[in-house]
Amino acid sequence: MVSPQFFLRPPQKTEQERIQQGALKSREHRRINSLKILHFDSTDNELVQITKSFADSFISALNLGGTVSEDQVLNALQQAHIASDGYYNVTHAQQWNTTFEFPPEAVAADAALLQSCGNDFALMCKAKQSKLAHNRLSVRRVLETFGPQGSKIPGMLPADFALLLEFAQNGITPPVGTDFVPQADNLPPLRQRYITLKHTVNSLLFKQWGDGTMALLDTEKARQIQGIHFSAQHQADSKGKQEGRVIGDLSGQHDPAYTPLNGTSDSKDALRRDIANAWGEIKHPTVVQLVLMVLTAADVHGWDELVLWKKDLKGAFNLLNYNPDYCKLFAFPLSDGLTIIHMAGLFGWIGMPHAFQVLTRSLHALCSYIILGLCYWYVDDLMAVSPISSYVTDSSKVDASVQHLLGEGSIAKQKSQCARQLEFLGWIFDLDTRTITLCDRNLHKFLHALFCFDTSKKVSIALIQRVASLASRTSLLNRHMRPYTHELHVITSGYSQPHIRIALTLQAQTDIIMWRSFVLLLVAQPTKLSRSMESFRPQAPQYCFKYDASLTRIAVGVYASDNDELLVFAAVDLPFAVNDEARRQNTMEFLAIIFGLLLCWRSHKSEFHYNLHGDSISSLAWASKDRVNSKLARRGNIVYTTLAMHLDARVAVTTHIPGKLNIIFDGLSRLLSPADVGLDTSLEYNARDDATLLQILQLCDPEATIDTIADHIHVLASCKQLLCA
Repeated sequence: MVSPQFFLRPPQKTEQERIQQGALKSREHRRINSLKILHFDSTDNELVQITKSFADSFISALNLGGTVSEDQVLNALQQAHIASDGYYNVTHAQQWNTTFEFPPEAVAADAALLQSCGNDFALMCKAKQSKLAHNRLSVRRVLETFGPQGSKIPGMLPADFALLLEFAQNGITPPVGTDFVPQADNLPPLRQRYITLKHTVNSLLFKQWGDGTMALLDTEKARQIQGIHFSAQHQADSKGKQEGRVIGDLSGQHDPAYTPLNGTSDSKDALRRDIANAWGEIKHPTVVQLVLMVLTAADVHGWDELVLWKKDLKGAFNLLNYNPDYCKLFAFPLSDGLTIIHMAGLFGWIGMPHAFQVLTRSLHALCSYIILGLCYWYVDDLMAVSPISSYVTDSSKVDASVQHLLGEGSIAKQKSQCARQLEFLGWIFDLDTRTITLCDRNLHKFLHALFCFDTSKKVSIALIQRVASLASRTSLLNRHMRPYTHELHVITSGYSQPHIRIALTLQAQTDIIMWRSFVLLLVAQPTKLSRSMESFRPQAPQYCFKYDASLTRIAVGVYASDNDELLVFAAVDLPFAVNDEARRQNTMEFLAIIFGLLLCWRSHKSEFHYNLHGDSISSLAWASKDRVNSKLARRGNIVYTTLAMHLDARVAVTTHIPGKLNIIFDGLSRLLSPADVGLDTSLEYNARDDATLLQILQLCDPEATIDTIADHIHVLASCKQLLCA
């Protein structure tokens, strides 16, 4: 018999109880969703707590104020997880189209055109290209834009003008390796990714065919084209596009007798040099250059009068034709016995980035001349800053001039943007706060990459390289983080296969935890960790450090940089024992630079730039990059960056002085007296009796352990505490 209580309704919860229960469920739901980002279960909660703890320690050490709550950690992970759902892959691309088949009439149309050209494929390509010529790059358009000799636009390089005319008249003529032999019979096998995505890829290719920049033929008919060469069709994931991007695999070598268009292992390097010599080296604008561009505009017009804006070319590589006589080298066998042949630029060919760079440089010269503002082109993206009063005019001039050169519709107008806060190269440039920081997309991408693996287990080379690249990029924001990028790069050197999995070194594991903590700080306190644009501004140095070191003693002099007047100097025995291994020398030299900063600290100098004169190339490089290449100097690196940020001191110029000329401070470091080397003893600082200064140097002891994240935080926090004592 069923108990009567079975039918009783449970007591009703109060409104407050329901709210509390809902909050708990919401929190637990958020925790579960957030932790989906982690690929390991047993340490999920522990990892969140550990990372939060180190983030809080970091906040304390950097005097940022506040803490990171567990909710902030969970929310950050959840946002990264949500963002990761937008990282399209092969599965998404496969779902994008599952039914497409090439229309037989399209194949028949090109077969008929080839026959009407007497089966002369080059003539067929000329016929197809001529149909589009009225709205593409042409000799007439180049001459009207740049003038008969290219002199109408002052920044236009004569060599680029000649190349652009060549591209307009004949198309791009691809250089090939010395061992290249086109092969009509040795077809590369269809790649598995293409087979999986054939409907999607074929659909994308057919759209380009419809635009008139491709030929579509039966493979057997295509093989009859004299000198034709086949490469494997491929596809790659693309940001924000479920279908991905169509690319060619022009490097694959499926047979020892097959010579890829991108060159063999024997010829690729020489081919790459030939291409660079023909069309110039690729030099993309950097974030630093873009910041300096904004600073220059602010100096001229004022911060409040500016607006940021950007534009994008439509079709990019497809805007440039190939030489009709050489289109036959860009053939790709597809499913169903068909072959597609490109008559305009495609992704995957080794020469295309260099060839397109000719156009990029030309557009930069053109746009820089016609607008009142300032700009840079990054491949097919224009990034600019203008006075608000001239933005509309500047934007209209770019639209008109670029489309006059490349054809109507070559500007993707739906992608044009303008704002006081805008993304350039994955960074948010903010004219109101005058700062830059990572855009949300890249922030979440980095967070996802950092938390999607267990540091105690083997990790793929590809993932480590991705984390290392994102870490190096993000370290631009904070000098404290630069020491934690080197090991991540080092452990992947020597590996050529990205899928190989390796165990992380203890140092690499520690560095990743540091980065996890820092990126969580970026999420929790983005404004405090943004970087001021003014900090990028080149500054004249106020001081010059001249230094040297032995294995037991360091010496440095701080000079006024304008007149080389000695302001203060000191020499001190190191407060720790150092053995006589030669490999310790660079670390000692680096500690001498730290000693110079400590002398400035004791002299109440701050907010300055300084030059370095020393005979150790390594220490000069370490200081200028805020990053050491030696585990022995790792503790010193933490102290150096902490001290440099505390003083707001930055290296301006480093100068290597041959050892035989570094007489004064070499002598001091080897126990000669100031009088022996001709120094004014009244300018000497008594460092040996400065207990706090010696304690800071003690933190740099290369023999002291620094194996865990706690060791790193301890060095940072101890240094900060001593500096503020």
